[in-house]
Amino acid sequence: CKLTEHAAGFQAGEFHKIGGNVKDTAIIEKVLKGDTASFEMLILKYQSKLFATSMNIVKNRELAEDITQEAYLKAFQKLDTLKDREQFFPWIKRIALNIALNHFEKEKRVVDIENDDDEGGSFFDNITTGESAEDLTLKDELHKYVRNFVEALPDKLRVVIMLREVEDMSYEEIAEMMNIPLGTVRSRLFNARQIIKDRLINQGLADGMYQIS
Repeated sequence: CKLTEHAAGFQAGEFHKIGGNVKDTAIIEKVLKGDTASFEMLILKYQSKLFATSMNIVKNRELAEDITQEAYLKAFQKLDTLKDREQFFPWIKRIALNIALNHFEKEKRVVDIENDDDEGGSFFDNITTGESAEDLTLKDELHKYVRNFVEALPDKLRVVIMLREVEDMSYEEIAEMMNIPLGTVRSRLFNARQIIKDRLINQGLADGMYQIS
């Protein structure tokens, strides 16, 4: 059966009751000692974040759910290979991203730049340089345009900027994950940002005072 389906019946209240604050290291230790049911806690803890990451790539709910389940299955099967148990989420997130990118390459689906995970920032937060009421209003308006412009980017540019700005991956990590040279990552990011900036300027929505970094 699918791991995330198995965890679906595991109520959130029960999760917190039996150890919602338990560290990943402790949970992993229990799983590796034979208490495989404890893996459900890791599923409940991170499945929404993994789903959001998958959706950012494939923009298809059913496929994103399948990717999330596949990522958990692979993580469960290879849990004993994780050397740093404090890094469980970055590890399984990389697994999910790899699976999602493989699907993206096969299906050539569009990327959704919107991120359902509220943690962390993105280049959307750096569109304007000021924090006045006028600047914040403009920033909110620019967000909408930037998202549209990102969605209109060529696939190879869109994926790279999503990994960098939404998933907060380093240039080196992107190069390794996509199997492209580091210089290609830098070039694609520069081109993507320049295209977005040019379109904003053409729409009269940006000038020298406003930056996309």
